[in-house]
Amino acid sequence: MQLKTVLYAGSLMLRFRNGATLVRQMRASAPSDAVVLWDGTRIAHPPARHGLLEALQEIWMERIYTQGFYRPADGDMIVDAGANIGLFAIYIARQNPRCRVAALEPFAENFGYLEANVERAGLKNITCHQIALGAASGTGTMEAMGSRSLDHVLHVNPQNTNGVPVMPLSEIFAVAGTDAIDFLKVDIEGSERDVFAAVTPEVLGRCQRIAIEYHDHMVPGTLELLRERLSPSHEIMTRPSQMQGCGILLARRRELTR
Repeated sequence: MQLKTVLYAGSLMLRFRNGATLVRQMRASAPSDAVVLWDGTRIAHPPARHGLLEALQEIWMERIYTQGFYRPADGDMIVDAGANIGLFAIYIARQNPRCRVAALEPFAENFGYLEANVERAGLKNITCHQIALGAASGTGTMEAMGSRSLDHVLHVNPQNTNGVPVMPLSEIFAVAGTDAIDFLKVDIEGSERDVFAAVTPEVLGRCQRIAIEYHDHMVPGTLELLRERLSPSHEIMTRPSQMQGCGILLARRRELTR
């Protein structure tokens, strides 16, 4: 673990203009308010919250959603459900400016940072939507579960007319302006079980590749359900994390060749 921390610190120094500051914050277990790329692009983060450095390591360095699994091609449609402040959306959109990304983030604070970060990055191939992915159409509220920007849980509440819109996966195609999703990334803190319990085989057949962070420790039985729903149409592999009951499930349509 110590070697991994040293390697991560070295990567921060190499990859980011403010790498030295990020390393100091990491060693002090202090929150970080931004990463700055060498081209000057600034990706801001709520300054009072933790989570930026953890997400940066997973998404940009370990590439937990894409490593050996997906690289965007011209014209690809990518849906980022649980976009947070935009780290994954910006990372994938910069890989190929001719792909399209629909970034969904329901938590108001994160969504404000997402929109500002995408605008600062000058990426015209990302659209931002304050939407939560759920089992059915409705509204809900988001609850912060800790000090990190990553830990917000959806509570569906149809009576709250001022809540955040909740949509099933079947409705996201219209939001994204597409008939098929080439890559669907889902990190929605336990709501993935409800989403995929309700999804139909027809909808799953329109998703070419899927990367889901599963949270069995929050909602027991989630991984089993995901495997059950996806295995008829997709090849599946899992990458457990160091946290018990949590990891990444990768699903690929069986007939895909690239």
